[in-house]
Amino acid sequence: MVPDPAAGGDAVDVAETADVVVIGAGVTGALVAWKLAAAGRRVVVLEAGPERLDRSELVGAFARSIGKGSSAPYLGTPADTQAPSPSESDGDGGHYDQAGTDPFLSTYERLAGGSTWHWLGNAPRLVPNDFRLRSTYGVGVDWPISYDDLEPWYVEAERELGVAGDADEWDGVLGAWRSAPFPMPPIWRSVGDKVVAEALDGHVADGARLRVRRSPQARNSVPYQGRPPCAGNSSCVPICPIGAKYDATVHLDQARRLPMPAEIRTRCVVTRLVPDGEGRIVRIRYDRWSEDGERRTPHELAPELVVLAAHAIETPLLLLASGLARQGPVGLHLMDHPQGFGGAILPQPVFPFRGPPVISGIDELRDGDRRAERAAFRISVGNDGWGRLEPPEQTVHHRIFDDGQLGPELSAAINHRVTRMLRMSFSTEMLPDPGNRVELAGHDAKGNPRPRLRFTVPDYNRRSFAEATALLERLFDRLGAVETAYSYPDTPYYGAGHIMGTCRMGTDARTSVVDHLGRAHEHPNLWLVGAALFPTIGTANPTLTAAALALRTADAIAGVPARHAAGASA
Repeated sequence: MVPDPAAGGDAVDVAETADVVVIGAGVTGALVAWKLAAAGRRVVVLEAGPERLDRSELVGAFARSIGKGSSAPYLGTPADTQAPSPSESDGDGGHYDQAGTDPFLSTYERLAGGSTWHWLGNAPRLVPNDFRLRSTYGVGVDWPISYDDLEPWYVEAERELGVAGDADEWDGVLGAWRSAPFPMPPIWRSVGDKVVAEALDGHVADGARLRVRRSPQARNSVPYQGRPPCAGNSSCVPICPIGAKYDATVHLDQARRLPMPAEIRTRCVVTRLVPDGEGRIVRIRYDRWSEDGERRTPHELAPELVVLAAHAIETPLLLLASGLARQGPVGLHLMDHPQGFGGAILPQPVFPFRGPPVISGIDELRDGDRRAERAAFRISVGNDGWGRLEPPEQTVHHRIFDDGQLGPELSAAINHRVTRMLRMSFSTEMLPDPGNRVELAGHDAKGNPRPRLRFTVPDYNRRSFAEATALLERLFDRLGAVETAYSYPDTPYYGAGHIMGTCRMGTDARTSVVDHLGRAHEHPNLWLVGAALFPTIGTANPTLTAAALALRTADAIAGVPARHAAGASA
């Protein structure tokens, strides 16, 4: 091991070597590191953020926070300046340089485990037409792979992440056939889920007969991977207090325990990838910052192979900062799932906050001919009161300061309102637009590259916002709602936390960054993984698909022959 100057050693003169260097310790980086280390490769993982695995400390930080945002447990450390990441304030300035017509509202975390610390945990698959949007509906682009190509790795990703679900409910939905069951039975329905399903199952909207299904989720319904089942703490975003929800530290820990363990180096901000004359990456330059945040010391690694797993904003940002974006659409086609909400007060209690924030959803409108003219959308049935529309502290504030209620009267009013709250939300797909992009905005005071985001929500989505809101109105009417509220149009959209695109896969180096397996067109020993590779995004939460692609890429690197699922459609 080369001495670490940040820990008091001497600086290195010769770059250290490694078989594989994985940049980023989120879910895709962790899976690739684990799988390649298991195949006998010497793997070094470089993670810009800290190693923060003290779950009780994070839970306490969230409890003490005022804003209760998704970044709340992870702020207030030297990482805020040494390895900055965006927080909920970035719509008004922050890590992002917002230069577009609309603000980009989704954020991420830089720490070991990445954004899976604060993700919701929903893990649906894309559907077959999501991979062939141009061929089927004449919009967007087609993927260079099909649903059938990825299906075996969907099975593996569900097993590794520990996805709970009902195969009978999901096999064949919108053409998404399954070759294997889920590894765990589904999460139990909430009271609200049962009420919604009884009222809405069979209702016809846009020619589709709706059904409320339990969403596949990467959280334990039974003990799994040595972790306990979900206890219904309802704080999955931003922190599961018991580890029942999957996060990428699961595979980081597995990678460390292998006979040839992967080495996970935290506090390592990669500043540049250096190619030779043939485009191979021959040096990785990074600064390691000390635990107290007072010092940064330079290091170099000489890799045989590089896997860039640094998220759909940091990945193109590093390529741009390294001067590796002379050709191809590096940084282009930034996408999210812009979403909106509706809230209803029902005539009977549904007792939210007992279980995960979302357990069930309506998926029939994720596909259909209307995608030629407006975005498909998925509807989630909330189990968290009114969510962002009226969080519990706002309910209390209104009762005290607007209605003048105190004591037993206040308690009764809160109990009556909160127990009857139901939220439903819609998430819309975006089309790839080269005008929506990540650019290099220079460097901050510590020398970190800073992203400039240009972003506009297109009319393709806005048409769906109006239509989805109107549908929520009709669904709440069927539920007998006595009061309703909607985010749209007063708040045009929210971010879903699903950052995608920017380094898409394809067959043409002029219009894509990597090939169908994730190898960079212009750099033969550079591979990319993560949601940055998505050519289009459908309406599924992206983590499962990103994980499946990463496992497929790891197999390609390790030389594992391609697998073909039994029963694949032609």
